[in-house]
Amino acid sequence: MRYRLHKLLHGSVGSTQHEALAEGSTKFDDSLQVPFLRGTFTFTRLRDSIMMRGYFETAVQLQCVRSLEMFEMPLRIAVEDVMFALPNLPAEEPDRVVSDDGWVDITEVLREEIIMAIPINPVHPRFADADPATLLSELGAEEESDWLSIRLANHPNQTER
Repeated sequence: MRYRLHKLLHGSVGSTQHEALAEGSTKFDDSLQVPFLRGTFTFTRLRDSIMMRGYFETAVQLQCVRSLEMFEMPLRIAVEDVMFALPNLPAEEPDRVVSDDGWVDITEVLREEIIMAIPINPVHPRFADADPATLLSELGAEEESDWLSIRLANHPNQTER
């Protein structure tokens, strides 16, 4: 996902350029593929860099930690203050530099933002507020749910109260 910002290279400080994102299925790497990307971004010329702000929407395929079923989780991600160094200036991150002819590639930025937005323990919305007994019945485990209750045994050195 590349955008040409050549007007901002020679523009005055504070000038902006608005860009839209509309992509179909996108594969970022072997483990991250999304069915769509939609969003808008604003690029703003600063003294020694170009700043990108905006948002984008996508969805990722995840496995629920409670039910182990796969589900699609929609994501709406805000992108704030991503800096792209101007050509011939030192850059903190080599993939965030405006090329000599004014192009920026935001693919790596989007990939990082998606990875950071994915929850560590994703839960299917159907099971988000379910109590353990309801969860078992919905998953087809109709057996006794006694194993879910916690029973503390008396330690041999402990007297009963």
